[in-house]
Amino acid sequence: MKVILIHGFFRTDRDMKPMAEYLEKQGYDCYTPDLPLTFNEFDVIVTLVEDLLEAVVASGIGADEKVHLVGHSTGGLVIRKLLTDTNYLDYIGNCVLIGTPNRGSQLADLASKVRGYIDIFKTVRSLSTEYLENVDFQNDTGIDIGAIAGDQSNFAFDPFIPGDNDGYVEVDSVYYPGLKDFIVLPYGHREIHHEEETYEHVDYFLRYEQFKK
Repeated sequence: MKVILIHGFFRTDRDMKPMAEYLEKQGYDCYTPDLPLTFNEFDVIVTLVEDLLEAVVASGIGADEKVHLVGHSTGGLVIRKLLTDTNYLDYIGNCVLIGTPNRGSQLADLASKVRGYIDIFKTVRSLSTEYLENVDFQNDTGIDIGAIAGDQSNFAFDPFIPGDNDGYVEVDSVYYPGLKDFIVLPYGHREIHHEEETYEHVDYFLRYEQFKK
């Protein structure tokens, strides 16, 4: 099985390596692209992932084989936009979004009010509630998508985020109608995608279209 792992804002491919190592032990072929998700809106990155997907397909996959997708944080938004725009939808299997601000981030909304900040860190601008309300996401692609949220945090940002959250993203923002499955795990935003429990749920969903019970 093949899977592309997409990192989040202000991170590199190294951030997804621990998950890749776990999944490779389970028999997956993993791809961890290094994407410029710091100074660009997430939706302009989609073409880079599309190019990788094309290359993976061209390298040879079985007749019934699909390429699965897993994204942490902003990486999950890249996946959703890819599903909307790609020419390779028929080759995409199951998808897992981890700590993804599908409805926007309250922290990004606050950062947007800081003069000059989002002019530099354009990825943050694309995480704001207002920006995401204007992104065309297609939720009826026929692809099974599961989302994992975290609800534990020791970050100083907690007082600025209403409701249960992982220190950066609200649980309510991770969920959206149309998901095949949804779970909440007791981890913060920066470690949830480095936990073995998360890896086990990701593996299970990619195989069975539901999270491990």
